[in-house]
Order: sequence, then structure tokens, then C-alpha cells
Amino acid sequence: MKRKSFLFDTHALIFWVNKTAVSKAFVDFFDKQEQQGALYVSSITFWEIAFLVQKERITIPDTRAWKDELLSNTNVHLINPSASEMIDSTLLPPHHKDPFDRLLITQANTRNLILVTQDRRINAYEVAQIWI
Repeated sequence: MKRKSFLFDTHALIFWVNKTAVSKAFVDFFDKQEQQGALYVSSITFWEIAFLVQKERITIPDTRAWKDELLSNTNVHLINPSASEMIDSTLLPPHHKDPFDRLLITQANTRNLILVTQDRRINAYEVAQIWI
């Protein structure tokens, strides 16, 4: 089966929504994918965003409102990790220590999604990925 749906890594979601730090081609491509209902975001991404806000690494005045607006005004699908995906993420080789990324890798593979990421450490895993 050909993969044609995409799972955003945290930074990719932020860059796409804010239309910053990415090319016009990136924004245009994923805008089209959003219109077709082919974009996914994991609930853990919002947890990671909340941590980044708390640590003052990014500025989002109201993370909950930002999330609600995104999910209400787009065709982006929210997916929750299953208990099996959480367990499986701990069984990946230890190339990458970040538990958020390990879970995204597992979710992408389990759900046949292409992971949208710029994180080069993820190249060590067998997961379909893209960056434009």
C-alpha cells in the first residue's frame, strides 16, 4: 500500500502553522495535504509543545487555545498513542533518546504514515520520512 498521509514532528507542525523557518514549497505542499485530509498530529506533540512553552524555548500565549484553533480550523487529524505503540517505542534501538520522537516513529510505522521531520537522528530508524 502506498503511503500518502503524513505525521508531523513537533517542529514541523510549529513551522507549518506559523509559516516560518520553512520554504514556500513546504507550506504549499502541506497546505494541499491538509485540504485533502492527509495530515496527522499526535496528541503527544501538544504535550511536547507545552513543555517547550514552559521552558520558554517557544512562545505561544495559550497552548490549549492554539491546539483547539488548529484542530477546529483545519483538516488535521489528531491521533492518540496506543498502549502497544508506547511499549513498542521503548523497544526501538537506542539511536535516539527523545521519548517523543521514538513514539512518533512508532506511530508513523504502525499507522503507515510518513513522518515529517528535519531531525537527522531519525535517519537511523526504518521509518518513511520527508522534509521539503
